Amino acid sequence: MDIIEKIGGTITEKGKAAADKAKELAAIANLKSQISTCEEVMKKNYLEIGKIYFEQYSDMPEPPFEKQCEAIKNSQRAIADLQEKIDQLKTK
Repeated sequence: MDIIEKIGGTITEKGKAAADKAKELAAIANLKSQISTCEEVMKKNYLEIGKIYFEQYSDMPEPPFEKQCEAIKNSQRAIADLQEKIDQLKTK
């Protein structure tokens, strides 16, 4: 009977260790999910700051932002040109 008790005790210990590890992994996954949510909030706000800056200062951007503002303006012009081509194709 002693060997059966030892086996039972070992199984119980291993089961508890596995359950503890599962709880730990679940907690880590939950925390990583929260980090991802915070990063998404930050990204959204960084983009909003950039958009506001562009809208207010794109005609006279500070030197560190000149290249990006010009790239945005070029993209806006390209989009307008492409949209015009789409509109022309639709009217044929």
